[in-house]
Amino acid sequence: MGPRIDEQKAAWASVAARHAGHRLALPGDAGFICQPRSCGAHCCRAFHVAVNGAEAARLAAAGAGPASRFLESEDGEPLALPLARPFVLARRGDGCVFLDADLACERYAARPAACRLYPHQVIFADRARGRTARLTAAAERRAIEDAIAGRAGLEATPLLLRHGECPGFTGPPLSAEDWADLLRETHALSLEADGREG
Repeated sequence: MGPRIDEQKAAWASVAARHAGHRLALPGDAGFICQPRSCGAHCCRAFHVAVNGAEAARLAAAGAGPASRFLESEDGEPLALPLARPFVLARRGDGCVFLDADLACERYAARPAACRLYPHQVIFADRARGRTARLTAAAERRAIEDAIAGRAGLEATPLLLRHGECPGFTGPPLSAEDWADLLRETHALSLEADGREG
């Protein structure tokens, strides 16, 4: 059957004011193809990327060297913040330590979940309350599968969002299947990035 586009739009209208920097992504919208020269690799320059211990270990194993070379450090020791994702990728010049002169990521295959997510995210809209909802990971997955199947009456409507400043939405239009795959993939990465059940 496919997603109920009117329900997606109504759910987005109920929470859009709280997510002003984003746009709703629907089947038929342009797909994402990174265009770093169009924006000067804006995402790699504007955002500070928090990473967890497993991501730091993956980057080190991918040839990034010791953590003190790519994490914010002091006296050769990575700074650990009192957060779930305690480390922050270091900066070089005005961008991420891994941003090279050609505006490419030197450790693309091992990049953190936050980088793999960008420029998408998934939120769950509680239309009745006009705000986003936080569900269990299992409830979020059920809501996603219900939305993909076009079932009505969802506890919270999953919305696939795209960052409004990103110029990379130049690809072919998303089919309903592409949209469903992207929604599932983005949600799985969100769970990973949040350190929640996968």
